[in-house]
Amino acid sequence: MKIKAVYEDKVLKPLEDLDLPDKARVRITIEESFSDLLDELGEPEAPEDVDAVLKEMRAKAYYG
Repeated sequence: MKIKAVYEDKVLKPLEDLDLPDKARVRITIEESFSDLLDELGEPEAPEDVDAVLKEMRAKAYYG
């Protein structure tokens, strides 16, 4: 299960309801990533059609 949470007053607070029983023990991995920036700024538009570029590359047998 992946969730988003806010760290506040030394407690991680989920931004959505969790389907867990009370006092359930969980393991948490905290990762910093580029996706945080995308969440804040929005995804940039690709200057080219990515699918067309990949199709052309595959046709040239770059992915042997």
